[in-house]
Amino acid sequence: MTDVPDVQSHGPTPPAPRRWWRRASYLPLTILGMASVTALIVGAVATSRLNEHSVPEVTGESSPTDSVCRPPTEPATQEPWLDGDGTAARVWEEHSAEVSQPYVIGPNGWIFWSDYIEQYASQAVGRETLSGSELSRWVDYYDSIRDGLAAEGVEFYIVVTPSTSSVYPEELPTWMQEVRGSTILDQFMAVEGDLPVIDLRASMIAAKTPDVHLFSWSNSHWTDYGGYVGWQQIAECVNAMYPDDPELQVPPISGHKVVGDFNEWAPFDVTSPGADWSVPVFDGELQDVTYTDKDGTTKTVTGDSVMDASWLPLQTSVAEPWTGKSALVIRDSMGGAISPYWDQAYSPTWQVGHAYTDYSAWPKYRELVAQHHPDVVVLQLAERHLVNTPPAGASY
Repeated sequence: MTDVPDVQSHGPTPPAPRRWWRRASYLPLTILGMASVTALIVGAVATSRLNEHSVPEVTGESSPTDSVCRPPTEPATQEPWLDGDGTAARVWEEHSAEVSQPYVIGPNGWIFWSDYIEQYASQAVGRETLSGSELSRWVDYYDSIRDGLAAEGVEFYIVVTPSTSSVYPEELPTWMQEVRGSTILDQFMAVEGDLPVIDLRASMIAAKTPDVHLFSWSNSHWTDYGGYVGWQQIAECVNAMYPDDPELQVPPISGHKVVGDFNEWAPFDVTSPGADWSVPVFDGELQDVTYTDKDGTTKTVTGDSVMDASWLPLQTSVAEPWTGKSALVIRDSMGGAISPYWDQAYSPTWQVGHAYTDYSAWPKYRELVAQHHPDVVVLQLAERHLVNTPPAGASY
């Protein structure tokens, strides 16, 4: 900085020496400017994350089947992981020792996976979400599968079986309830477009009663009775999707009964609150089912028998399937509770397990269809697997 020249002189006055205290007078402004830039960057990052990871606005026209296949769920009342104020992260950090265990326990004794399994706890509260590009990869992948199957004349539908935390969020630890926002499934359902997806959350929440558990408090799966409740919506939806086909049926029941306590966390020395595994009591007999498991063992069992995931791949048959069609069922362990109804609806069924944690082991739809020539392909997908997005370009 130079001094103003003396107007009475015949030339400019030599520059005055720079004084350190004059520089210092600008330091607060410099610091303020740097802080402002930092705030703008942080704000931009927070806004970018909010825009990239928030639940997208639903676009496009509704389908006639939406009300039965995808009834609306209550939207989250807050987005604590996206608003950028850091409160939710601080709460999580305060409970880091609790979350570091393989499980967390709610106020009424319900047991949930922590992030030990597929970031379960983080997914349950919306701490783990997907970006817009990751959501697009899911939609593109399933669009490709749907279109590839349609080109071969094969029907297709997807059943997303919800996590316990999506149906019983009030049983999560209280501190997790307080920082719970939208989930990955909320995001996915907002962008799935015209995919043949069945979202069971709303109907299962509506079906909850204190006297029977749709999901177990000591197991990460739905109970057999919960599977029956889910099947009611699956049948209604598929019948609406394919109105010209013979209908999927819902066997009448007279009630339910509790058959035991299947404590999934016993290996971690966690005590179960008690027996709560509920099964439906059918009014009539279901057809006997003959199945051949992965070891080549063939057995005939009663129609209400569950096809356990540990037996996959397997094939089932009945004398008179409800639809007269065959089905390739690609499923995980959540498919067990609804397997009795697939077994009655289709014959044969080829039930194949999927491993969504490793893309190289994902099901090869084209190869499986070429092998079995099914009339119908069913994908049953546990909600928690949606965190494992397909790579760009994944297709049928």
